[in-house]
Amino acid sequence: MFGYSGSELLRLGIIAAYLGFIFVKGTLKARKIGEADDFLLAGRNVPWWMLFATMGATVIGGGYSIGAVGKTYEWGLLMVLVSTAGYLHFLFSGLFVAPHFRRAELYTVAGYFGHRFGEGPRFVVLVVSLLFSVFIIAAQMAAFGTVLSTLLPNFADNVQVLRWAIIVGGAMVVIYSTAGGLMAVIYTDIIQFVVLYIGFLVTAAICLPELSANWGTITTTVPDGFFSPEGGKGWLFLVTTFLAFLFGETFAPGYATRYCVGRSIRDTKLGIAGVGGFLMLTFPVIIFVIALYGRMWHGDITAQQALPVVVKDLNNPIIGAILIAALLSAVMSSADSALNSSTAIFVKDLFEHQLGWEDKGDGRILRLARWCSAGLGIAATAIAVLWPDIISLLLFTYHLWAPAIIVPVVVGVFSKERSPGLTRMILTTMLIAIAVTFAYRFTPWAETFDPAVFGVLVATVAFASMVLTRRLRPAAA
Repeated sequence: MFGYSGSELLRLGIIAAYLGFIFVKGTLKARKIGEADDFLLAGRNVPWWMLFATMGATVIGGGYSIGAVGKTYEWGLLMVLVSTAGYLHFLFSGLFVAPHFRRAELYTVAGYFGHRFGEGPRFVVLVVSLLFSVFIIAAQMAAFGTVLSTLLPNFADNVQVLRWAIIVGGAMVVIYSTAGGLMAVIYTDIIQFVVLYIGFLVTAAICLPELSANWGTITTTVPDGFFSPEGGKGWLFLVTTFLAFLFGETFAPGYATRYCVGRSIRDTKLGIAGVGGFLMLTFPVIIFVIALYGRMWHGDITAQQALPVVVKDLNNPIIGAILIAALLSAVMSSADSALNSSTAIFVKDLFEHQLGWEDKGDGRILRLARWCSAGLGIAATAIAVLWPDIISLLLFTYHLWAPAIIVPVVVGVFSKERSPGLTRMILTTMLIAIAVTFAYRFTPWAETFDPAVFGVLVATVAFASMVLTRRLRPAAA
């Protein structure tokens, strides 16, 4: 059938059954949605273990699974150290930032800025959050399509197959997310996190015996620097790239939504900080084993081919199906989480706060949330279809997010001051950081010193300078 062998049909059947199960499981949650808060925040009643799973499934998107294997194949131990930063920020967020969000019963990052600093900073974050979220969704839809297109029959050219794969994946995510809201997202995330983690763990376990048996050959075969902490790229590269991973998605909208949904402050801390520590200590090592296997037996392929080649080498349709299902789980979880958070931004920050819509208990806001979810999902799918290679815009949103957000959030958490003067300083810091980082991206230095890290340093210096000036002004007078 379509030129597939029996083992390939078995693999396709397992994957199709898994995707069908996720789709049905998600859409059935629509029956439990009674009001907008159920849709947007799962009723703020999520226990720690569910929060643990949904955060884990969200953070391990296409970048920290598919992309991480490729980069580890290329960089070696350097990528193991660098990728830990992507999980490290959850320890800080879970213990210090998320409790503030939950205690204030917020919905979004922009809501936090309004609660803490006022209208000017809130509006800036609203705009940046919308850009960030929509393009994150599009990127994950494109990644989903890329994985799915490798499984589809070659009934057309590769571009057409990719487009249809993106449309199919996008439609699945949009329908179950629009039907069941965050409750559907969280319940499907639990399944997807288990499949994702077990899929990669089993793959690494299968690779280990061969690596162990050929360790002497490995040490003489892999490139110089593969087992070096700085990968032969220098310590400055290690430090700046580590900070880029640390800052890149810190307080991202999809994560911030989950800061607000815990059953209690204790559940919030356990779920978010717990998954950060767990993944930081385990997942980079799992990825390293898979990448090392690819490097050992296929040292002449491109980095992006590392994971598909390892899966093919396993020559086991069941294991292959589990791993592909794990990859699809990774990108679906990130896509549905970003879709839910962008819906919350539209409903709470734009329609309710900026345009004055009110929730009168008549279902109007719930209907609005569903329309926003569907519209945003369709728009993101269209972007992914028309522009499947959106890495430059994705990097652009990362580079503007961290400089604008990190310093103000840290100030808000650790400072108790509330004043018009602080609001002006925060707004000025954000605008300076965004403008300077945007300009810096076009300089030759941006290739060696990450713009996100540079922007956070600019924001730190700008805010510190204004604080110092304010303190010295009375003394000078």
